Amino acid sequence: MPGRRNEKHFEAQDASISVDFITDRGQYHTAHYVNGIEMVFLLNGNAVILLDGRAVSLVQGEFIAVSTGHVYEMSCREQFMEIRVRVEGEFLARRAALREADGQTGWTCRCLREELVHEQLDAYLAMCDLFKELVPLYVDEPAGFRLKTESIVLEILFLIVQYFTFPVFGGEDGRPAEGKRRVQEILDYIDQHYKENISLERIAEHFGLTREYFSRLFRRSLGTTFSGHLSRVRIAHFYRDLITTDLPVMDLLEENGITNYKTFSRQFREMYGFTPREIRKMG
Repeated sequence: MPGRRNEKHFEAQDASISVDFITDRGQYHTAHYVNGIEMVFLLNGNAVILLDGRAVSLVQGEFIAVSTGHVYEMSCREQFMEIRVRVEGEFLARRAALREADGQTGWTCRCLREELVHEQLDAYLAMCDLFKELVPLYVDEPAGFRLKTESIVLEILFLIVQYFTFPVFGGEDGRPAEGKRRVQEILDYIDQHYKENISLERIAEHFGLTREYFSRLFRRSLGTTFSGHLSRVRIAHFYRDLITTDLPVMDLLEENGITNYKTFSRQFREMYGFTPREIRKMG
């Protein structure tokens, strides 16, 4: 089956910086904590992002940048093109030379179009233009295109550090570091065991938490329920298998731990806009 997904991946600075160009008919990035800085620039299409439990829309020509400590998921129901940049936190700490004041526990970055203030507008528009400069490099791959790609990403990072990076003082983000680490461990566990029969009681017990406390922690951190998140993780893996293999749909359902076909069908259409068989026919 010909793949409808097109992806090109670049790495720089000893893999501390990665750049991905992605084209697809639909996509869902499962909720996860950021480690470093992640940026998504939408070349085409529309996306919905759940950032720290709050829904944010992203349209063509816009981008979002978030840093360590934030959790987000992203979904695109229709045809889209995006540039995704990831920068490791340690690299940024070494190269940005950010100074810390007394009582400061770190730095945070958050760049959303709807939160822009006047002083940030020119920098935001300049970064949008820089993202667009990456496109011909991706298409044509001229001599030295990797060097130019890295140069552009570093220029974007400079503007991020100058205009969208802010100091964090102990506890001011409202979520203790220990709670963040616990949720990250929970998300990692789900990613590793999503094929299994994971109940709310079982995962809460695994982490030594009561069912009630686990549910509150999960919803407060992600803005959704444990069962809703688990279903989306399974469906996202199912979708990737659907477009990259020729295995029968029923086999893929079983392989990804999906047992309720009626609920799955409704959720799949909500996430991707089509049924699995319709997507297969498009290929």
